[in-house]
Amino acid sequence: MFGIGSTELLVILVVALIVLGPKSLANVSRTLGKAVGEFRRVSTDFQRTLNAEAADDDLRQRKKEAAQAAREARQTKREATACAGTDAPCPPGQPADAAFPPTAEQTVEPPAGSPLAEALAKARDAAATTPHAAAPDMAERTSCASPNEKG
Repeated sequence: MFGIGSTELLVILVVALIVLGPKSLANVSRTLGKAVGEFRRVSTDFQRTLNAEAADDDLRQRKKEAAQAAREARQTKREATACAGTDAPCPPGQPADAAFPPTAEQTVEPPAGSPLAEALAKARDAAATTPHAAAPDMAERTSCASPNEKG
């Protein structure tokens, strides 16, 4: 409490007892206790108010950022749909079909140098160099004779 040790507090109480006397020391200590309690109550209330204001400010800031992000997303979507399918130039760095999902004919490539890109390149090389064992020869597939028929 206020950086006062037990021996210092004992010396202060003994001096107060000598100066004030036993009857007034009780009244003074009671009044001092009430004042310290009130001070703690006000301090706690002030701290709660500060914390509530900080939380409200943080909430307002997050709502503001979310609204800004939503506005930017709507603007980007408007720009993407406005330039898609027209001769109007699209914003820099944005393809004309950014608003539309890729179709089956379009391929999505992984970033160069990634493990997925390396695995995809190996699979494509392997597919290009090995013959397709699952597809039968065209001559065998087009023959009309059954295996039991001769001739």
